[in-house]
Amino acid sequence: MDSLDRKLVSILQRNGKMPMKELSSELGLSITPVYDRLKRLEKQGVITGYHAHIDEKKMGFGLEVFCSVTLESHKADFLKQFEEDIKKFEEVLECYHLAGSFDFLLKILVKNMDDYGGFVNKKLARLDNIGVVNSHMVLKKIKQTRVLPLTE
Repeated sequence: MDSLDRKLVSILQRNGKMPMKELSSELGLSITPVYDRLKRLEKQGVITGYHAHIDEKKMGFGLEVFCSVTLESHKADFLKQFEEDIKKFEEVLECYHLAGSFDFLLKILVKNMDDYGGFVNKKLARLDNIGVVNSHMVLKKIKQTRVLPLTE
């Protein structure tokens, strides 16, 4: 990636709907080379998609929870099974396998505490090999971004 690619990616992170004409003006190139760069970055997997950012509260989701999970056994088959199972739960927005005091960290979004209780009791606790589950309710979101720090 050269400096123009980095600039293109930086612009698109902030406004994925910017028209090609404006992109070309920002980069100081004509539309065709900008389009070619964009398609190459998509093909290389640098740009993985374009998304609308949705206000979760306006969509009725009032509770965000970080849930740490410790498994009873750490055999490879159990880890793989947990990963496959957790992908099926639409309430889980993100899942990370971690090193440290617990095995997985889940970011969960639900409408309210009743929904979260249902998720834990009817879905998460029914998975094989669940050991310890700790819930951490978000009181206030201070910063949230998907914009990478691409300054050189």
